[in-house]
Amino acid sequence: MDQQVLFEDPLVVVAGMESPWVRRRRIKLSELVNEPWTLSSPGTMFDSLVIDSFRANGLTPPRATIYVEEHHMKIKLAATGRFLAVVPASVLRFSTTRGSIKMLPVELPTTHRPSGIITLKNRTLSSPAQLFIKCVREVAKPLAKRI
Repeated sequence: MDQQVLFEDPLVVVAGMESPWVRRRRIKLSELVNEPWTLSSPGTMFDSLVIDSFRANGLTPPRATIYVEEHHMKIKLAATGRFLAVVPASVLRFSTTRGSIKMLPVELPTTHRPSGIITLKNRTLSSPAQLFIKCVREVAKPLAKRI
């Protein structure tokens, strides 16, 4: 297999603009543990990244109020101001609810993961696949610089 890393995509904590957390300039991860969260289902890869991040800070991971797999649904729930959510930073760039949520100034260590393209070695890609990969590279360029 051939791999090409396009950008690192950390996980970030988001809250709705009505949340008191968005007015804070500094937040410790420990302050957020007992807040209402919307998280991925237990046992998923995404869930394990969040758990590992809290444990890396010596914290017990938060308990979810609502379990949701889809990132855009997490964002919509966070936008209500009632929940905190964890999503990949890149999702915020393309979110239609961008003005109703804010990334909180809190670090989630151990969550920076590469995003990229994996293809089979020594295989010729179809024209549509080549075009798709070209488009993905163009979309990923600004993400590599910002995230």
